Amino acid sequence: MDSQKYDADKLRKIIETTLSNYANMIKRLERKKNVAEIMLIYYSVFLIVGTLTGKYFPQHYNVIWNEYFNIILSIVVLIFSLVNKNANYASRIDSLMDSLNGLKTIKRKLDDDSIEKYNEKYNEIVDKTERRNDTDFFRTVKQLCREYKISWIKKKRKGEDFLERNGYSSEMKEKQDKVINNYLSEINVMIEEIKIIFEYFLDTVLFAIPIIIFIFCVVIE
Repeated sequence: MDSQKYDADKLRKIIETTLSNYANMIKRLERKKNVAEIMLIYYSVFLIVGTLTGKYFPQHYNVIWNEYFNIILSIVVLIFSLVNKNANYASRIDSLMDSLNGLKTIKRKLDDDSIEKYNEKYNEIVDKTERRNDTDFFRTVKQLCREYKISWIKKKRKGEDFLERNGYSSEMKEKQDKVINNYLSEINVMIEEIKIIFEYFLDTVLFAIPIIIFIFCVVIE
C-alpha cells in the first residue's frame, strides 16, 4: 500500500475493514474449536453410554449393532482429536487477537501527520497475520451492507433516509455504494452463503448421529 495515495480517513476505513475481517476470523476459529471440543466429549460419552446399555440391558438394546456403530464413532472421535490438535486453534486465535489489538491502537493514534508511520505498522501487522478466507470477508461485507442499508443479494440500496439522516451527501452515498459493490463483486455471495448454511447443517447432523444410533439400537432389538 502506497501511503502517499491515502489520507488518514482513507487508511482508517481500510483498517476498520481489516479489523472486521479479523474479528470474523476469530469468531470462525473459536466456533470450530468449540465444536471440535464439544463433539469430542459428546461422542465419547455416547460410546460409554452405548457400551453400558448393551451390557446391562442386552434384552432392550442390540449389542451387535452397537459394537458396529461404536467402531465408527471411535473413528469419528479420533478424527476430531486430530483435527483439533493439528488446527492449532488456540494459538491462531491468540495471534489474531494480538493483530486485532495492534490495529485498534493504530486506528486510535492515526492522524494525517503520522500516516506514513502507521501505514508501515499496518503493513507489518497484516503481513505477519493469517490471511482471511472468502467467508470471513463475506461476513464483513454483509455487516457493511446492514450498516449502510444495502441488499447484498440485489446489490442495491434499500432506502435513502438512513444515510440522509446521518449527513451523507449524494457524492458520499455514491462513493460508499461503489466501495461495497466492489467488495461484493470480489466474492460469489451465494456460494459463500451456502457454505455458511451447510456448515451449520453439518454440525447439526454430527450432533444428531449418536442419538439416531442409540434409538436405532433400541428399536431394532
